[in-house]
Formats: sequence, C-alpha cells, structure tokens
Amino acid sequence: MSEKRRDNKGRLLKTGESQRTDGRYLYKYVDAQGETRYVYSWKLAPTDPVTKGKRNGKSLRELEAEIQRDLQDGIDTTGGKMALCQLYAKQNAQRANVKKSTQSQRKQLMWILEGDMLGARSIDAYVFQTLRNGRYA
Repeated sequence: MSEKRRDNKGRLLKTGESQRTDGRYLYKYVDAQGETRYVYSWKLAPTDPVTKGKRNGKSLRELEAEIQRDLQDGIDTTGGKMALCQLYAKQNAQRANVKKSTQSQRKQLMWILEGDMLGARSIDAYVFQTLRNGRYA
C-alpha cells in the first residue's frame, strides 16, 4: 500500500498539493486552456499561523476552493487581474464585424474608460451592486 503524502507538520496533503523545501505550500492545477498553473501560500489551512516575516495571505485550501469554483463556472482563473479597459478591448476584438457607428461608439467608451479610474482597476475589485449605483471609488 502506498504511503500518503504529508507536510512537515504531519497533515495529509490532497491531490495537487505539495510543500516546498522553504515551507511554502504549492497547488498545481490545469486551467481551461490546458496550461499548468501554480498557486503558492504560506498557510495550508485558514487557521494556520503565518511564519514570522512572511505575508499574511489566503490559505492554500481557500485558494484551491476559489480556483475550483471558477473552473466549474467556466471563468478564467487568471483573468481577475485584468483591468476593465483590457476586458473591454478583448470583447471588442471578439466582435469586430460591426457598423461604423458602433465602432465609433466603442472607441468613445474606450477613451472614457482609459481616462477614468474605473477602467484602470482590476475586474476582480468590482462588485455589481456598486457599479449599478455608480459608487466605484
């Protein structure tokens, strides 16, 4: 019978999880495009204390849950770091066969987004309710 993988504290590691020699935990997964991605964290579980001098971020298991939820919903897991302007440009590139008036309207909106802080923020920072109410500061 094969031995189960454990971290240096004796806890069982799930599929895709491992611990590096420096103590960081690593989760390896395949994204929607078939590329291998890696996520790192200093904590395995949310209740773990952070090593002195290290950043206090989300635990590896919390990151795993977010990634799995995004993959099941068909969301690009790395797309959350994309700015709103980049997302709008990507959408326009996918739907390029439009009338001249639509192209000029899209160009105008892109110009507005580039000049406003709304277009510079990453899309994972937005909540639909705040956008609908016009409070995006």
